[in-house]
Amino acid sequence: MNRADKFKIVVVDDEERAVAGLVDLLRLDGYEVEGFSQPERVLDYLGRESVALLLTDLKMPGLNGLELLQRVRVLDPDLNVVMITGQGTVNDAVAAMKAGADDYLIKPINIDELEIVIARIHEKRKLLWQNRVLREVIRETVSQDDFIGQSPKMEKIFQALRDVAPTMATVLIEGETGTGKELVARALHRYGLRAEKPLITINCAALHEGLLESELFGHVKGAFTGAVRNKPGKFSLADGGTIFLDEIGDMALSVQAKLLRVLVSGEFQQVGGEKTHFVDVRVLAATNKDLLQAVAAGEFREDLYYRLNVIQFTLPPLRERPGDVVLLVKYFCQHIAEREGRPLLYPEREAMHLLEKALWPGNVRELENVIERALIYAKERPISVADLPEYLLRNEMVAEGVSDKVSTSKQPSLFGLTIKEMEKQMILAALERCPSKAQAARELGISVRKIEYLVKAWQS
Repeated sequence: MNRADKFKIVVVDDEERAVAGLVDLLRLDGYEVEGFSQPERVLDYLGRESVALLLTDLKMPGLNGLELLQRVRVLDPDLNVVMITGQGTVNDAVAAMKAGADDYLIKPINIDELEIVIARIHEKRKLLWQNRVLREVIRETVSQDDFIGQSPKMEKIFQALRDVAPTMATVLIEGETGTGKELVARALHRYGLRAEKPLITINCAALHEGLLESELFGHVKGAFTGAVRNKPGKFSLADGGTIFLDEIGDMALSVQAKLLRVLVSGEFQQVGGEKTHFVDVRVLAATNKDLLQAVAAGEFREDLYYRLNVIQFTLPPLRERPGDVVLLVKYFCQHIAEREGRPLLYPEREAMHLLEKALWPGNVRELENVIERALIYAKERPISVADLPEYLLRNEMVAEGVSDKVSTSKQPSLFGLTIKEMEKQMILAALERCPSKAQAARELGISVRKIEYLVKAWQS
């Protein structure tokens, strides 16, 4: 039995007969119940026992229900409280709810109403517990750097991070756009020997040749038009720490030569300057290009490549990480729900199936954007297929060869149709080629009942 199933109830009323009656009734319903006619004794009991729900009378001599509520909240903030009140004190019960009570019941208690209130609170606690457990599971698979994954390829990345971070080795991080190259760089710095020193990042693809050189090494006053004062470069700012050169495959050859000098000797000169500067910097670089291919094409210096490639991380694309998509989807749903103050809801089964089978050319970054967009359209309900971008369905069909199967039937092309129209055409095509509805449902990843419901709707 998990904690979600342990639903102990405490009944408090200064009338002993009322306590006994409620205790007997709730025990017949299968609940574990304790009753008290002296409110002060409840506090000692709650200090020793784990209780889910407190049913307490509002008007009691000595310690009344509102005061009891305030004191038990200190002992157990998660304890659910329901007030029991007479007809003439409903306003007091409403005040108690404002103070944190979950609900109130009016004497004489309607048994059906009591059971509904308790069942609702019980279900609410189960959901909260399940969400809490899920969050813990997610935290176990997420490092402090927001890495999520349990696939073998990601486990190798995590192990390599643990081995390489506490060294001074230069690292080259390769991978498609959106695979998390910057996260790896941040993790290497955070768990490295220079974690207390700065991590300086520069995107080499965002700057043209002259400006990139100035940004990396700095410039002196008058070095070029607009250089009205001396300016230190990124290497000077990173001295003693780490510099991360993102998209290094886009760096001009002339700048590559000067970068090589820094890697070999720690020396550089500012643009327009003659003084030689020395820095002690750990270099991390990343690219979404094949640098060996760039070397063969004469676009990247071979000597620089081998200086950078002391340790190599190759991040797998999302399509090569089976099982990680579900973890990522749940993590993004949780993260966005917490950030936006929304209820935590996950995609419906059909939508999750589509997300798992999608190609994800933009990798984890694309998946995160899709989930954020879908949650906006879904508002406060689980994400459905209709909330997802239409291109995901087309990509899934290409990935699984569904488009070939559909094209052999008499159905028109699915491209250019709405999600609902696509769904209809896919279901009709599956029914045409499959010997049974059950096989069609298995192939499409939906239930037979859904197929029957939709076909009936189309025929009406």
